Amino acid sequence: MTPIFNKATHVRYFLRCLRTHLPTAYSSNDSQRMTLAFFILCALDILGALEDNTTEEERSSYIDWIYHCQHPNGGFRGFTGGDMGHQRADSNAQWDPANIAATYFALLNLTLLGDGLGRVNKRACLAWLKDLQLPDGTFGEALGINGQVGEGQDMRFCYCAAVISWILDEDQETKVQLDLDGLLRFFEASQTYEGGFANGPFHEAHGTPIVASAAG
Repeated sequence: MTPIFNKATHVRYFLRCLRTHLPTAYSSNDSQRMTLAFFILCALDILGALEDNTTEEERSSYIDWIYHCQHPNGGFRGFTGGDMGHQRADSNAQWDPANIAATYFALLNLTLLGDGLGRVNKRACLAWLKDLQLPDGTFGEALGINGQVGEGQDMRFCYCAAVISWILDEDQETKVQLDLDGLLRFFEASQTYEGGFANGPFHEAHGTPIVASAAG
């Protein structure tokens, strides 16, 4: 019997995830809502069902939620739970950071929803992105206490940074000079003897870093 792709069932599943509660297994990933939203929206878009099965009002509300996740110092949060509003202060800022993956997915989500990125604070976002770049050319995930960069030497963050820069760095007014030479040196140092790319120098090559380094 030839397998049949049941498009309607997939569409119903992703619409359920978009409009109501996610399955129980995802409850521990509440802080990753921006990432989950991307996979839901992208799936519906691939299936040709995003615009036909959502109203303009719904898409507008999704766009507003994404902008509510925009951080005042640049970048985007993964969800609104860290937004402390008027209670935000230097003493608690570490608990409300933007992160590079959420920013990457937020920009893609806005694009999928047909937003023109007019409300994105491009200058602040690119300046924040520059602060995430480490001396070795790689990018960290988020800024911590006293501007300390968290993580680093991760090909996936480098890919996110390259895409964010490409989407936002469209004119001289928002021009922020990243250390592209340092980033390229990291890519070259991460190539292994097999010909693939690892997540960093002296690591094992596998699929994800190859895609990230090639795209970056």
